[in-house]
Amino acid sequence: MFESRLEMCLWALRGDQVAGTRPWTDKTPIGQWLDELAAERQHVPADCLHVLRYAMNAGKDLADYRHAIVHGWMFATGDMPTFIRNPGLFGEKRHRPTHDAHVSENLLDMAVDSAWTLCQVVSLAKAGCDDPTTWPELAAIGSKVRRAMSQAGELRHLTELMNHEKY
Repeated sequence: MFESRLEMCLWALRGDQVAGTRPWTDKTPIGQWLDELAAERQHVPADCLHVLRYAMNAGKDLADYRHAIVHGWMFATGDMPTFIRNPGLFGEKRHRPTHDAHVSENLLDMAVDSAWTLCQVVSLAKAGCDDPTTWPELAAIGSKVRRAMSQAGELRHLTELMNHEKY
């Protein structure tokens, strides 16, 4: 759901007319979409651009978390499964880095909450492109987006956090 909304939001932010054409988003990975979300634009107010940048960071962490679950190897670790993408179990070298995703009810709740916040961001950003008087609504959820960025970062880096003595 987020990726579909993100795509339409990007078309609006860039002013793309996609009817009858193959959009640039059709052949680019989600990471490039997220970079484009945070790109400087004259018609986007500065406070909204900050929110879009927080959303980009959260989106990248959530995408890594998702990719680890969908494409990773599953291992049983304690009381929760862990998925590791590109684990290098046989000494092979991979183009993409290794990363992991721990899965529990609480962690999945965090992922869903973060994804829902990102859906709100892209919906409000698209609305701002259609009606500039609605940009303040996007700026108003800045603290919510920062929290989503923090949660997504925790999901993405949980192994590192779990191994840290203060966690």
